[in-house]
Amino acid sequence: MNIDAQRKARRAPGKSFRELVQSDPKHPAPDYLLIDKSEWQGDEDINVDRYITREAHELEKEKIWKKVWQMACREEEIPEVGDAIVYDITDISILVVRVSRTEIKAYFNVCLHQGRQLRDGPSHNTELRCPFHGFCWTLNGKLAHFPSPWDFPQIEKAKFSLREVKVGRWGGFVFINMDPHCESLESFMGDMPMHWHKFPLEDRYIAAHVAKVVAANWKTTQEAFMEGYHNVATHIQFCIPFGGLLDSTQYDPMGNYSRAIGLGAVETALALTDPTMAERLETIPEIGAPGLVDAIKKHSPGDVATFYEFSTNFRRERLRGIIGDKADDLSDFELNGGGYLTLFPNFHPWWAYDEIVYRFRPYKDEHEMCLMETYLLRPFKGERPKPVPTRWLGQNESHLEAPEMGELARIFHQDEHNIEAVQRGLHNLKAMNRGTTHGVYQSGKIRHFHKLWDQWVSR
Repeated sequence: MNIDAQRKARRAPGKSFRELVQSDPKHPAPDYLLIDKSEWQGDEDINVDRYITREAHELEKEKIWKKVWQMACREEEIPEVGDAIVYDITDISILVVRVSRTEIKAYFNVCLHQGRQLRDGPSHNTELRCPFHGFCWTLNGKLAHFPSPWDFPQIEKAKFSLREVKVGRWGGFVFINMDPHCESLESFMGDMPMHWHKFPLEDRYIAAHVAKVVAANWKTTQEAFMEGYHNVATHIQFCIPFGGLLDSTQYDPMGNYSRAIGLGAVETALALTDPTMAERLETIPEIGAPGLVDAIKKHSPGDVATFYEFSTNFRRERLRGIIGDKADDLSDFELNGGGYLTLFPNFHPWWAYDEIVYRFRPYKDEHEMCLMETYLLRPFKGERPKPVPTRWLGQNESHLEAPEMGELARIFHQDEHNIEAVQRGLHNLKAMNRGTTHGVYQSGKIRHFHKLWDQWVSR
């Protein structure tokens, strides 16, 4: 069987994403949407030890978190010279500092005197002074002064600089890497930036940032946001506006990143329902298109040919008010979004003008706890709005307590119900000598992640 035949045999019946893209009569399909790198990634179970054991956590600390590029913050979170933010990963703390209008640096967040963290959270200062004994460094990491220098004859100021870590920047994000011999961020990302050529993430502002403590391993949690297969049972409301299963979605492993790209708003062969417009309006999530439902309700049913057509026109006109005539250069599929990518190990930006960006990391140094973070990034016109302050939610708090998330709060609340139960259930699979069983196609992003995980921890 040739490669195309193998791909077709694995996929659901009905039109593929590529066929849907090519069916747009008004806008030629951009080349990057025609790429199909889906491939057979095996059907093996995944060992649960990597989710539940301390040994796997310690292995990740040494082989992944100390070696890989990871998103630390948005540039707009440190807009002024002297602004700093703390990025914690397991038991390591990194201080990210704006040292000039154009330069950002990062250091291990520690005083070289007796080990006190230099900063406990976001701050602004023209120097990096330890609160304990007053050792002080410049924003460029050079030792400036300290009390009683006569008592430290062993200190050579030129050799007592803060330890830098590598910094990379893309799309308005700041990435760090603790490995001094790592490849560049550009090399690590490969061609991933091509997906945002028309939708620059640096031209967005933080409309919301919610950080939620979850009683589950970071991989357990992020996997719930790497596939759409759970929608039919967990997010039952999607079965009405989108007809059920997102079976046209294409899953591509692409080097150090993977993508899932599709269009749930198009009715497909496995649709579970044939909803009326009224039924859609009762349940449609307005993610990335606030005001869509009210706009449809202002028209009589006869004025709205299809939900998809109206949604496309609404999004185009809304964007025209922000980006001008560039909105006309976007195909209908680009306007409607429907793609989500994962850059190994834990960075998940949604594609096009969808607003969502996820980050998942261990909570403190706990291997069965994590911090799930969601940024909502919106385009703007004129002066950049100030970022909305981070909302911190504890383990016993729900996303429902974050109204700035809009419809997403309810969706994430539904996910919360499952994720911690999955983490507990993994111990049962361990007792049964079983792993987790995944589909060979719709879990393509998850399988790709674990292949990369295996490669990194075996180095």
